[in-house]
Amino acid sequence: MNRHQIYRVLGFFPVLFTLALFGWSQYVYLTSVVPLMHEQGTKRTIAWTVVELVVLGLALWSYAVCVARNPGNPVVRNPTVFSHGGTTPYMRLATTAHAPTVRQRSGSVSSSVSDPASDSDSSCDNAVLTTEQLRQTQLIHTLTVRDNGQPRFCLKCNVPKPDRAHHCSTCNVCVLKMDHHCPWLNNCVGFRTQKAFVLFLVYSALYCALMFETTLIYYVMYIMGLPADFQFELAPFFMMLMAFAFALSLLGFGGFHVYLLLINKTTIESYDGNTFRHALGKRTNLFNLGYRRNFRQVFGR
Repeated sequence: MNRHQIYRVLGFFPVLFTLALFGWSQYVYLTSVVPLMHEQGTKRTIAWTVVELVVLGLALWSYAVCVARNPGNPVVRNPTVFSHGGTTPYMRLATTAHAPTVRQRSGSVSSSVSDPASDSDSSCDNAVLTTEQLRQTQLIHTLTVRDNGQPRFCLKCNVPKPDRAHHCSTCNVCVLKMDHHCPWLNNCVGFRTQKAFVLFLVYSALYCALMFETTLIYYVMYIMGLPADFQFELAPFFMMLMAFAFALSLLGFGGFHVYLLLINKTTIESYDGNTFRHALGKRTNLFNLGYRRNFRQVFGR
């Protein structure tokens, strides 16, 4: 196994830990909180439990999509399509089993080409693309270029890079509209997983808020002495504190990603702007279509 395969295997431990947290919280909720709710009324207990289970199911479904779905990789099929718009797939070009040949002004191969932690187009501005690589870049229309003005080309995957695509050093592949690599997903958030990722953040925040609210009510009743036979349990109390902390974190993190979605930016673009073909500042965002169209671009009509 190479280093990237080892990373992928080890990356499933955070995924298992996340699923274990969901399972543990559900076990505590059903065995400790629901019986207390039942004493206060069957209809209310059923209603709260159904809502909580539905939200949990939606969160787990979104999480499964984020973990299992390919976020999208650069491929080219139609030479007339734009690499940043629509859902047209791009067929992967001319990959080889060997490292690409790169001409350089300095006459030596840059060490950053083989550095798995670096972005393989922005870190090699002293590298000059070969004639074949330049020909491949002409098969897609892009708005962005490298810092040195040349077309964006991944020297590790040996494919032209569409707008907003970046090479993930953990997955060892280029990802379309890459937002970031999430260790809790063991996957990248990109073109095909952004919607599921945002939904997962929203549903998880709602799930934690529901867990915190329903559990808090009964501890307030305990403080007030109602009911008299209420017995304090540590597990529900600890779950309530964790739900509160996770709810705040997910609301902040989810709010940030909803904001990025509405202005059509990725996390990478929020701190490192694009270099466009025309004389525009790096903070210019040509992908911003307005709040409504930006939302529809990810979630559909």
